Amino acid sequence: MIHRTSSLPQGLQLRDDLRPGDLGRIIALHGQVYSQWPGFGLEFEAFVAGTIAEYGLQNGFRGRTWLLESESREGDRALVGCCAIAYRSESLAQLRWVLLRPDWFGRGLGRYLVETAIDECRNSGIQRVYLETTDGLEASSALYRRLGFRETANEVVPMWSGPRPLIRMDLPLD
Repeated sequence: MIHRTSSLPQGLQLRDDLRPGDLGRIIALHGQVYSQWPGFGLEFEAFVAGTIAEYGLQNGFRGRTWLLESESREGDRALVGCCAIAYRSESLAQLRWVLLRPDWFGRGLGRYLVETAIDECRNSGIQRVYLETTDGLEASSALYRRLGFRETANEVVPMWSGPRPLIRMDLPLD
């Protein structure tokens, strides 16, 4: 059983009530962070926008989304990171949009977000959580493995920047 091993540093807030503009903030954060890595550009940002649209329009927001925010000197809340769970059935959920701004790496916040999502699934009676990722994201893949996710599929498919591996990882919760 996974339990959060840390708490949030002072000045950070985790909230799960989606508000108008939050979906756009998640998309923008993905565009800003991933644009620094080869093979992730505007097409990737558009891909993320499509997955978020699917979550709202086809999935009816069945799940939960967490926004990790930091208060600025002006009193605004800057988006530091995010993650979500999309319920796919009564027993299956998908982990989505796990991301932190690079200036917040190395503080255990990614683990905190994923553990929060897994706890939500466990408390909701979900039996299995899966995620989809690709190559070039070694730090996040290593985190998922440390938390018990195991690779269950890996095939090259057409993606936003051409053919890439689509890697599925699963975590049984029973």
